[in-house]
Amino acid sequence: MRIKIAFTLLILLFIGNVQGQGKYIVKAEMAYASENFSEATKLCAQAYAKLGRKGATKGIAKKRKADMAYKTADSYRQMEHYKEANEWLDKSIILDYQEVNPEVYLQNGNMLQMMADYEKAIKNYDLFLDLVPGDERGLFGKKSCEMYKEYAANKTRHKIVNQTAINKKQFDMAPMHGDRKKSKLYFSSAREGSTGNDKDPRSGEAYMDLWVSDYDKKHNWTEPYLVKGEGINTVDNEGTVCFDTRYKKMFFTRCPNVKKNNLGCDIWVSDAKGKTEWKEPTKLVLKTHDSISVGHPCTADGKFLIFASDMPGGMGGRDLWYSTYDKKADTWSKPINMGSGINTKGNELFPTFGLNGDLIYASDGLAGLGGLDIYRAANVGENKWENPTNLGSPINGINNDYALVEETTKYGYFTSERKSNNGEYVPDIYSYELPPNLFDLKVNINELGDKYKKIEDVKVVVTVSTGEKWEGYSD
Repeated sequence: MRIKIAFTLLILLFIGNVQGQGKYIVKAEMAYASENFSEATKLCAQAYAKLGRKGATKGIAKKRKADMAYKTADSYRQMEHYKEANEWLDKSIILDYQEVNPEVYLQNGNMLQMMADYEKAIKNYDLFLDLVPGDERGLFGKKSCEMYKEYAANKTRHKIVNQTAINKKQFDMAPMHGDRKKSKLYFSSAREGSTGNDKDPRSGEAYMDLWVSDYDKKHNWTEPYLVKGEGINTVDNEGTVCFDTRYKKMFFTRCPNVKKNNLGCDIWVSDAKGKTEWKEPTKLVLKTHDSISVGHPCTADGKFLIFASDMPGGMGGRDLWYSTYDKKADTWSKPINMGSGINTKGNELFPTFGLNGDLIYASDGLAGLGGLDIYRAANVGENKWENPTNLGSPINGINNDYALVEETTKYGYFTSERKSNNGEYVPDIYSYELPPNLFDLKVNINELGDKYKKIEDVKVVVTVSTGEKWEGYSD
């Protein structure tokens, strides 16, 4: 009788334990599926700790534990906490998660590359390619590690400066000029003073708003302030803004977050209201389901729009798409993928136009220095671009670099997640500048046939490739 009672108690204890584990798993899965990554890191790690790896389930418990480890890692990766992501990827590999999803090796290679551990990264890329031969993500990742020394040895002369007058300790990203004189710089930020008090469960930071800074007479950026306009900034995330060439229309991204709802981002448009304010925005209809994300708008005329999206029909990750506006029907055309000349199996994000019409964007699907790198695709016709070229170091680094906007052919701004002044790796706005080549030019004027007989007061005109001229007289 005692044996039966003890056995019954053991069964009840086992059932209760499984049910308890089930609750943790359900909560973790919901947070992860809703892309609430800040919450998912805790819940998935908690579920991992509750789960055993042995038992009567013949491997199911082990697979669940490995799955929770991977989702903890992926949540940290989405939040750009690469060290923690790497540690949890290692745990999932120990539990043989690569048998379920070979991409665990790919992601671990990516994390190690961004931590500058190239030898270990290459080993993980090779392990991934053993399981998925020929996958371009693994091939490009391995090539990036092998090329890093070459990139470092062939740095451009650009000077990179953290814009401390604009940046705060929170996220600051995606700068964009907001007027023809380029005296206003719009960007998105999660700094104190943003609308709403809640934290974004995806990033763990405050929700982002659109901010703007003015260029003063001393050529310094003033203290940023919230973009003015009814309905522009809300309790949701607002960011990645662009304008038409007249600066009469403003397009921006808004990402809602509603508990237990998987809602993707949308692009909104607002018309100018005077010189400093914007009218109530309206949402562009570009997608077929609420769970799809569209964002990172890029336009010149306000009628041809490039944007990033994870909509079906892409090449992998988030791709760049385009749509055109029909004024008579007041509708946007069905989005068209920009194709394999631009998109990859990775992510393509943050498109902008160069001053010469080139397409500038970020990608993690091509050979680069690590994470998102900035590329420039040459304009070869109306709405056609090809041959994306990595901008190299020091504009690109081992961490994410993106959202570059040109002010002149030699000066502009971009976002980078390199180590900031406060010692943290968070998105900040940086400027880049290509300084002039400085050299001495000595011109000797002498009589024909006698190089030793110098002639003074001869006018000398030097014309450079840009058309600029310098004039002087021989002494």
